[in-house]
Amino acid sequence: MVAVSSLVILIYVIAVYFFGIFLHYALLVSDVFYTFIPIEENEIFDYIVVGGGSAGSIIANRLAKNSKDTVLVLEAGKDISDLLHIPSVGILLQKTAYDWSYHTVPQKNACKGLNKNISLWPMGKVLGGTNMLNSLLYTRGHREDFDEWFRENEFYNYSDIMLYFKTLEQFDNAKGYSDSHKPMFISQLSFSTDLPTVLLKAAKHLGYPVIENNNLNCELGFDTPAANLFNGKRWTSAENLKEHLRINLFIKTNCLVEKIILKYNFEAKGVEYNFLGEKYRAFARKAVILSAGVIGSPKILMLSGIGPKNHLKSLGIPLVANLPVGNNLQDHVTTGFDLILLNHTLTLGIANILSPISMYEYFVKNSGPWTTTGCELMAFFNTKSKSSQLRPDLQFMVMPLGFTEDSGYFLRKLVGISDTTWSSYFAKINKKSLTILPILLHPKSKGTVRLQSKNPLIPPLIDPQYLTDPEDVEVLIRGIQIIKDLVKTQELQSFGAEFNNNTLTECHEYIFDTKEYWECYVRYLSVTAFHPVGTCKMGKHDDPTTVVDYNFQVKGLNKLYVMDGSVLPSLPSGNINGPILMLAEMAADYIRKTSYLSSKVCAMSEILVPKYIC
Repeated sequence: MVAVSSLVILIYVIAVYFFGIFLHYALLVSDVFYTFIPIEENEIFDYIVVGGGSAGSIIANRLAKNSKDTVLVLEAGKDISDLLHIPSVGILLQKTAYDWSYHTVPQKNACKGLNKNISLWPMGKVLGGTNMLNSLLYTRGHREDFDEWFRENEFYNYSDIMLYFKTLEQFDNAKGYSDSHKPMFISQLSFSTDLPTVLLKAAKHLGYPVIENNNLNCELGFDTPAANLFNGKRWTSAENLKEHLRINLFIKTNCLVEKIILKYNFEAKGVEYNFLGEKYRAFARKAVILSAGVIGSPKILMLSGIGPKNHLKSLGIPLVANLPVGNNLQDHVTTGFDLILLNHTLTLGIANILSPISMYEYFVKNSGPWTTTGCELMAFFNTKSKSSQLRPDLQFMVMPLGFTEDSGYFLRKLVGISDTTWSSYFAKINKKSLTILPILLHPKSKGTVRLQSKNPLIPPLIDPQYLTDPEDVEVLIRGIQIIKDLVKTQELQSFGAEFNNNTLTECHEYIFDTKEYWECYVRYLSVTAFHPVGTCKMGKHDDPTTVVDYNFQVKGLNKLYVMDGSVLPSLPSGNINGPILMLAEMAADYIRKTSYLSSKVCAMSEILVPKYIC
């Protein structure tokens, strides 16, 4: 185990403990930090948005710009103290009340080094969504991603995609915050070690391109990432929503939506939700928009009778629409923690985080280690070809630390490394470690989300079926080879880096550094990169694999929309939050236009809604 001061570790453990106490306190008083507007049962709004995460906050803000429309946002989690917007704190919110704390079913072909072969899936149960827990890295995706998603849409134009991106992006060269037309701040990293400088030189040595000014479009090469930061603070689309509250916009937290209310099994009229153990209903004149996430949205649809016919029948849920809800689950998979060892320390570690100087730098200068996103460098590769015109199939995320940084007290538990794997492999590392994560961008393996009960309080069954396709393993192994090549460069050798040659005990039957060994390694030390998508697939209306059409409306139903990571037909070539935000801008446009046209036709029926719902 890497030599870390016992005193530093003790202070670290105490700090994590007291942070947990602070979170419990923050939960109790969180309603004080946010103005709670009571809503009577059966109250009617123009729009109901389910979920106050990345997509839901964008959509609600855009819809509420029409002062004649009332918009209700129902968020299952709470709002959060401003202190918890410290970027480095996000990881500490995992496994707390601000996290849904989902997990997969045991995996047959992956995650064998995790407890019970189960992958832990943190997701934000908080206003701001998973963007309150993640690494804040911002990419748009590669052009071919969007060409693939919209290939069947006759009105598709890539210039429209870029227009929506530019509608939401406000870069850090802007002087202060101007208006809600640019809801997301995009910033350079506020803090980094000297590791990126060395790695960029090593990349050039190997002939890889180095891209200036952030590689937002995921072109092949190395770059320093952009992040959703503002003045060193974590920034989410919910911050923009709260800063532009309107009298026609209502946000209600602690509200778990359980079911969609349908008129004649065809038209969405509202939702049923649970608030502090009591059942309530709210109604919408124009539309119900699900933005509850890749797990939450398919769960609500299936509980409402919208999903695979046989699955709903097995649970005794009456069928409304037979759609492939919960299919097409995809996730970025990664491996390779602590594969690089150093003979010296960097300027980011437990001691640096705990230093009073770091606290001063954050609160006074909006900089320092507390502003770290954890990732200091990114790279994109096509592992089959070096042609710069091709879409990447592999991403690197470079982090100046590893699981062994805290001697196994906290970090390894966030991904569920088993005691056996820890003691037989990670605990034997006796140097400072750092991590280059090779991330599989376009997995061929796909899984499902299914209900395990009609009880909305019981989490669904999540089965990503990681690494069932052998090609997924091949890409990750090629990524490990690139890491080895980087370590061999003069630049990293002079930096004191060496490759971790410790053998994973579970793979001892294979000769170290053979293809067979690395396949075994990948299947044992495979973990999620926290980017699941696809369970309410968007696409052409007559495509039997899709759930929503290109207008984000659930097929065969009226006034019911889905917009979050679940609608992505496939994974983008990078971190997913940027494409989700862009699609939310697009969806808000479509919903407003569709509702306007519908209002002209349905004016008389809308007048009758109060009689129907009563």
